[in-house]
Amino acid sequence: MTVRDTFAANAEEAHRRGLKMVREAISAHTGRADPDLAPLDERRDIEIPGPGGPLRARLYVPTGSTGFDPLLLFFHGGGFVIGDIESHDPLCHRLAQAGHFRILSCEYRLAPEHAFPAQVEDAQAAAQWVIQNPSVLGADPERLGIGGDSAGGYLAIATASSLCDVFKAQVLLYPLLHLQDDLWADTLAKTSRAIGRLAVRYISRQLAGAEPAPSLLSGACTPLPTLIATGGTLDPCAPDALPYAEQLRALGAPVTLKVYTGLIHGFGNQTHVLAAARKATHEIGELAGELLRA
Repeated sequence: MTVRDTFAANAEEAHRRGLKMVREAISAHTGRADPDLAPLDERRDIEIPGPGGPLRARLYVPTGSTGFDPLLLFFHGGGFVIGDIESHDPLCHRLAQAGHFRILSCEYRLAPEHAFPAQVEDAQAAAQWVIQNPSVLGADPERLGIGGDSAGGYLAIATASSLCDVFKAQVLLYPLLHLQDDLWADTLAKTSRAIGRLAVRYISRQLAGAEPAPSLLSGACTPLPTLIATGGTLDPCAPDALPYAEQLRALGAPVTLKVYTGLIHGFGNQTHVLAAARKATHEIGELAGELLRA
């Protein structure tokens, strides 16, 4: 092994050790810091079979549930690199209670340990399991939705596109819709796109696999009724929400686009410190519940 190879191997090992600490810190900080959560009827952890091994998932059942409720399959954000069911526990808890529907929050394999498309494969496996086992979850099989925040929104859209006519609706919080550097470079003047471009470059390096993650702004999408919520000028993904909404509308899908101008990307994980994030999350939950029952 050359000196360069040794340096590269040491740098990679240091990155992975550092990433492990970052994952643990974020999961603990956002997952346990929100004390103002209304009680649920049930909050239960389960495992779902996945192509690379069992996937951790958490079921949220709102207060007053009588069973046979709408259910939203939810994938967490974190750039495909961080995040888990713990980091997004308060967000899913709040959404389920506000909208009075069940949520199944599901993990997936993360990069760089697992290259793309492992993340999509896990999301698809989770969706197939939900479709086949609604009674296990107390869910109405006719009122299944799919959603996620940021990178989880990407997984939700990609999964819905591969399973046509199964899900009733999409619920997307500041979705990451593409990793194409040229598209990010062309829009650097828009809000915080420069910051977003740096983040996307990092994500792309971590995801690097046999195939790149395709853009979801290519015009090929499933025309599901969709709720999209973004932040304002400090949400790098916000500028892509409008063209995606227009794609859906052109295909005849009803779309509700909510822009919370004073909030940042990832505001769903800031409910422990921001009253505006709590208010927005509550409204998103109510709108999602209406969408799933429509």
